[in-house]
Amino acid sequence: MGAMDGIQGMVAGYLASPKGQETVRSFLSSPEGKEIIDSYLATSGGQQVARLLLLRALDGLTIPDEVKGQIRTALAEAGTGST
Repeated sequence: MGAMDGIQGMVAGYLASPKGQETVRSFLSSPEGKEIIDSYLATSGGQQVARLLLLRALDGLTIPDEVKGQIRTALAEAGTGST
């Protein structure tokens, strides 16, 4: 278990670095990256992760709180399967 913590720490450190962030940006904007992300987001697990990321990202956006509330409500409803 300790080895896994070390690997996770190394990955987290790399992703936090400017080079790691550029690598992720480049991958996500590539045709291969887009295809992989689209495939992942088509799964229920991918949908759950996307909702978590969107909810987290809302905190950093400069949009009205009312709009943030509407988005949070829509994401919560989508997460329960009711639309």
